[in-house]
Amino acid sequence: MRFGPVPPAAALGGILAHSLRLPDGRRLRKGLRLGRDEVAILEGAGVEVVTVALLEPSDVGEDEAAERLARVLAGPGTEVRPPGTGRCNVIAADAGLLTVNAGRVRRVNEVDESVTVSTLAPDVPVRPGDLLATVKVIPFAVPGTVVDRALAAAGAEGLSVTPFHPTRTVLVVTTLPGSADSGHGKAPTILRQRVEALGGTLESVIDAAHTRADVRRALERAAASDVDLILVLGSSAVGDRNDVVPAAVRDAGGEIVRLGIPVDPGNLTLLARCGDVPVLGVPGCARSPRRNGFDWILERIVAGRSMEELDAAGMGVGGLLKEPPQRPEPRRPRGDGSDGRARPRVAAVLLAAGRSTRMGEVNKLLAEVDGVPMVRRVAETVRAAALDPVIVVLGHEADAVRAALDGVPVRLVENPAYMEGMGTSVARGIEAIGDPVEGAMVVLGDMPWIDARDLDALLDAFAADEGRGICAPVVDRKRGNPVLWAARYFPELRLLDGDVGARHLLARYEEDLVEVAVEGRGVLRDVDTPDALEMSPAEWE
Repeated sequence: MRFGPVPPAAALGGILAHSLRLPDGRRLRKGLRLGRDEVAILEGAGVEVVTVALLEPSDVGEDEAAERLARVLAGPGTEVRPPGTGRCNVIAADAGLLTVNAGRVRRVNEVDESVTVSTLAPDVPVRPGDLLATVKVIPFAVPGTVVDRALAAAGAEGLSVTPFHPTRTVLVVTTLPGSADSGHGKAPTILRQRVEALGGTLESVIDAAHTRADVRRALERAAASDVDLILVLGSSAVGDRNDVVPAAVRDAGGEIVRLGIPVDPGNLTLLARCGDVPVLGVPGCARSPRRNGFDWILERIVAGRSMEELDAAGMGVGGLLKEPPQRPEPRRPRGDGSDGRARPRVAAVLLAAGRSTRMGEVNKLLAEVDGVPMVRRVAETVRAAALDPVIVVLGHEADAVRAALDGVPVRLVENPAYMEGMGTSVARGIEAIGDPVEGAMVVLGDMPWIDARDLDALLDAFAADEGRGICAPVVDRKRGNPVLWAARYFPELRLLDGDVGARHLLARYEEDLVEVAVEGRGVLRDVDTPDALEMSPAEWE
C-alpha cells in the first residue's frame, strides 16, 4: 500500500485518508474509495492535492483482514460480528467463563504493528452479547503476507466460552455456641444469588453447630443428597488445616486440596472435596455481594473445571482486587484477642456534645453515677478497652465537660454544629481521628453502664477483611450500642448530619454486620431522663 498526497487524477481507485469538505459545502468522508465521479468532483472544486491510500494487488483490505483473523481466533461459545472501519468484534454466544489463549494473542500482536487483537482478561464470567475481543487493522489495507503470518500465529480457537453447568448446590451454615449471628444475616441469600447468577440452584441449607462432629454429619448429609457442589459458610474463619471445617471434611472421608488462595479479598477460601463432590469453604468476604476471590473459584468450578485445573497459584498476578482507598493496613499488635489473634488498631469516638433536653436544666453528661460524672465514667471505661486513640466530641457546655474529663488521656475536639444533631458529632469525631486505624467504635456519652469487656468482645469479633466490618452488641436478641465501624465506612460517616446518626448505614450494609452476644446489659441502656438515671439494672426492660 502506498500512502500520501497525490493530485486527484492520480488518486483514482485510492481510499480517501481524511474527510474533506469542499467549497460548495459537500463533504467526502474518510475511507471513501475514489472513482471517476469523485475524481471529477475534486478537480471541479479546484482541489490540487488529496491524501489517499493506494492498494497494491497483493494487499488485503482492512475489513477483510480483520474478519479473517477474528474467525480464526473465535472458538466455541463465541460469535463474529460483521466488520467495519477495519474492526471486527467477537462476542459471547453463551453465558459462561471466557478462556483466552494469551500466548496466541501475544504472537498475533507481535506479527506487525498494523494488526492488533484486544481481549477481556481470561477467566471472567460473560453473558450472551458481551464483547470478548476486537481485531483492529490500523491502516486501510495490509499486505497479504502480514495477514497470512497473523493467521498462522493465531492458530485456532484463541478464545472460547465454556458454558456454566446447571450446578445443584447445598449450603452448610455453621453457628458457634452462644453466637447471636445465627443464620449469618443476609449471607445465605447472597450466596444463593451467586449460585443462581451462574445458572445453578441452591437445593437446600443445612444448619450445624460449629463443631467438628456436627459439620462432619452435615457434610455427609449433603454429599448423600446427589448434588454437584457443597458450600460451607462457617461462623469462624478457617485458619489452619486442623481447624473445624477442614478436619470435618477429612472425618467425612474427604480431602483438602488447598487452604487459601492468592486473591485478596478471598484469601481464606478452602478448596476440598468429598468423593467426587467439590467442597468450598466460604471466606467471610463472600458475605458481601462485592466480587472477591471466592467468585473466581466458584465460577471455575461451575464451568466444569476440576480442582487440579483451577490454577490457584496463578491467580496471584492480578489477584489484589480493587478496594476502597480506606482498605485497612495490616494489623498492628495491640494485645491478644480472645482467639489469640492480634487485635486490630481501632479508635473510639465518644459523643459528648448533646444538649440533653429531656433532662431538664441538668446536663446529663455531668450527672454523677457512683460519685463520678457520667461522661468521665464512660471515658474511663473506653480507655480500659483496647481502643486508641479515644476522641471525645464536645459541644453543649464544652468547658464544663472538658473539666469533668480532666486527667483522662483522651483527645478533645469541638463540634461547632452540635445543635444540628448527633450525626454532625459522629462526622466530626471520625474526621478528627487522623491516625491510620482499621476502624472506629462510636460510643454514646450517656451510657454509663457499658463494660470494657463488652467493648473488647466487639474488637475480638471485628474482621473487616472477612465480612465482619460492622460489629454491634446484642443481649437477649436486642441490639445495643456502641457500634464498631470498619475504616471503609469513614467517608460516609463523615457525611452524616441531622439527628438520625448512622442507622441508615446499618440497614444499607447489613451484609457486613455481625451481632456479638455480650453479657453486660449496659449496652442497652442510655440515660435520657432523670428517672432513667435512677433506675436499677433489674428495671432495664
